[in-house]
Amino acid sequence: MSFDYSKARRKLDKKISELKDKPFLPEELIALISTVARIQLEAQESAAPVIPDPETLTAPEENLQGHPLLLRDKFPYDYEQACELFKKFSTILKDSHGSIAEATDFISTQLISGDLELKTAFTAYLKGDDTFFSKWGEKTPEAPRTLNFLVQSALTPSVKVVAMELSKHLPTRDPEERTGPANKELDLEISLPPARNHGHCPVCGSIAFIHTLHHKQGFRYANCSFCHTEYRVRRLACGYCDEGDPQKLKFFTVDENPGYKVDVCESCKNYMKTADFREMDKISIPALDDLESLPLDFVAVEEGYKRGTLSVWGF
Repeated sequence: MSFDYSKARRKLDKKISELKDKPFLPEELIALISTVARIQLEAQESAAPVIPDPETLTAPEENLQGHPLLLRDKFPYDYEQACELFKKFSTILKDSHGSIAEATDFISTQLISGDLELKTAFTAYLKGDDTFFSKWGEKTPEAPRTLNFLVQSALTPSVKVVAMELSKHLPTRDPEERTGPANKELDLEISLPPARNHGHCPVCGSIAFIHTLHHKQGFRYANCSFCHTEYRVRRLACGYCDEGDPQKLKFFTVDENPGYKVDVCESCKNYMKTADFREMDKISIPALDDLESLPLDFVAVEEGYKRGTLSVWGF
């Protein structure tokens, strides 16, 4: 079934409307993310990366054992579109005020001089080379993640298109494994993709940035920080180190953010947020859920836990 962009746009607009009601989110930040998200969605519809041959992907048996279909550094992308988006997003940031506009001006001058090459920056992002971006961040200390934001935002439409195509080749549960009398809950369980025994993405191998709970039973899904694939994982396990001991896994909530909780792991001292809107009339878009639940990040850090990955916005 093809992706419904009109439906996705309506969903995005409604979610953005919800974000505008959050007093703890600066208007400038909401305006920026909203603009970028809408441009990305439109770009996703026209992105034309070369989709890898299915024969080159990891075999189903190996994938179920934890090997991704295609490592992120092998992801193809629409280079011309990514360059165009980078320039478009740079213009948006330059029109803003303060340190992020100054950082973008500096990055633009480095591109003109040749000291920074977009293809090199794109490759560094695909490889997950944060050392590359940290060095550039040192040159713009007041807004050190500006280059991350621009590169990640420019590549995301292509990456999502590739991921959606690759995800069609993920192993599915065999309906024949159902045994016994009719059981609605069992039938639902069998109709769902198998829960992964590892927290990382089965498509690209990256770690998740947020969890969501679906269905009446609260089946747990992870959302990939790189390719945005949503995949089912175990109900009780750390999303980073796979710790499964209930004594080492805890969670907390805050009254200001209903529908969200923070799962923390005492083994690796990392945390990950979970969105649970099953009993709420709320739109869930993981990339924006992450932004909406920002107060929980502050609490988690104050409690001594760290986040294992950046947001999907590069910061």
